[in-house]
Amino acid sequence: MNIAVGLISLFALIFLTVSVQTAGAIKLAPSTAVFAVSSAVFLILASVLALRGKPRGRWLMLFAAILFYGSVLLQNAYLLNQADGGLLPAEKLTAAAVRSGLEIAINLWALLSAKTRRYFTDPDTP
Repeated sequence: MNIAVGLISLFALIFLTVSVQTAGAIKLAPSTAVFAVSSAVFLILASVLALRGKPRGRWLMLFAAILFYGSVLLQNAYLLNQADGGLLPAEKLTAAAVRSGLEIAINLWALLSAKTRRYFTDPDTP
């Protein structure tokens, strides 16, 4: 799931960067683009390492997921706080914030469970 989300994010960033259809108001600042690309690539690479059973892979994946989804959660919370008089679609921001929180919870549950611990400590793991 994290790999798919990271890839979709990268494709969306590429579209925003190269598309002539996007307005100047939604162009990303260079620092924002670098952070977005870095966090998406980190999420993908850490997830691949975890799926391959690398000992530190699950901790890297957990850190990457918290960084990636946490930044989305904080962004939506900030925008919700700034919403005055219904200028921003509060329902969509709330849904995105809840979804990001659920993604963090799913990653915590999946990576800290007893089965996962056995997967990473079993010497027969590939």
